[in-house]
Amino acid sequence: MRYEISDLLISIEVSHQFAKTHKHGLELHGKWKLFEPTKFIYSFFSFNMIYSIDWESTLEKNKIRYKTNGNAKKLFHDTIHFITAYDENIFEKELEKLDPKRKMYSVINKMAYDRNSNRESELKYNTIAQDFKNAALKFSEFHSLNSNDHFKLLQMSYAVRNNIFHGEKKATQMIETGQRERLIHYTNIILATNESFFEVMKNKYSYRRIEDWELDENIV
Repeated sequence: MRYEISDLLISIEVSHQFAKTHKHGLELHGKWKLFEPTKFIYSFFSFNMIYSIDWESTLEKNKIRYKTNGNAKKLFHDTIHFITAYDENIFEKELEKLDPKRKMYSVINKMAYDRNSNRESELKYNTIAQDFKNAALKFSEFHSLNSNDHFKLLQMSYAVRNNIFHGEKKATQMIETGQRERLIHYTNIILATNESFFEVMKNKYSYRRIEDWELDENIV
């Protein structure tokens, strides 16, 4: 693996580990409080950097190749394929590390539908929210997740991302207890995807995962 590729991977992983291991908060009326939207946004920044690159071509040609076409849904499918081609169960295993008691469904089942989540799923017939709930229920009932389930979870997380970035959710809504609890699970989905990707890079392509001191050095 050429230096420029490993250097890029390190820069992406720094962003990923910052989202995964550090607490994120804001100061409100002189008090510091946890703020889950920031954690979600940082994890999505890392995910965005991952899915914007054609990793199969990059590793084959030993030169960074960015994807030049395809909507977000196709890019998600490509990323899921890259991960599951190595280990079809790796995403579920990483998600369970973040949610060991598999509480996702009991939390997200209380979600209210909005314009983005009520859109038709890319997989057809159901809405994005319905597909998401079905996949979350499978996870919480300890059924094995397949690549379509992974996509359904990512698709919903992307709808949430759009709500945040395009102003569908007001700041007051983002700090409501229910929304914050659901954001933990939306974030876990992205973090587990990112973590799966880096594990594939380590186990299949001999990428050296960063250490704590490297993370601290980059964020101080």
